[in-house]
Amino acid sequence: MDSAEVIEQIRAAFAGVTLEDGIGILESDAIDGCVSDKKREQARNNDYRENWETIPDEVIAENYSALCFMDPKGLRFNLPAYMIFALKNYRSSASASVDAPIYALQKEPEELEQAWKIFTKSQREGIANFLKFMIIEVGEKWVDSWQASLAYEKTWFKYDRE
Repeated sequence: MDSAEVIEQIRAAFAGVTLEDGIGILESDAIDGCVSDKKREQARNNDYRENWETIPDEVIAENYSALCFMDPKGLRFNLPAYMIFALKNYRSSASASVDAPIYALQKEPEELEQAWKIFTKSQREGIANFLKFMIIEVGEKWVDSWQASLAYEKTWFKYDRE
């Protein structure tokens, strides 16, 4: 398994996903910043909504805590962008966004089953392979592989195709 294969699996699994009425990366940053309702609405109006692949790496790198403030639709839309950012940049980026998808996936299984029913089978498989790659191929030198391992073993292993 190499990063290109994992990236292609994620792209295929999340192809066509839109934000719909979910909380996007810019609105999430506004929530994190405790801004006024007017500024939050402005952020929501300027958010990436149609194609998660158009979110620039710079926006992902600058918004490492954004996944914490998203609803399930926001996670479904933004998580693939963060996973691909991590896969492409784990050696070169000093941004905490490299670990952000790992931490976002580190919830209790009951929480995931309830809140993230929104993921399809192929999306769950892509998530499982992302975590497995971060544990086995990337390791603790570059990412928080301990947390990736906990997330994988607690929840995501059951979606691993291999």
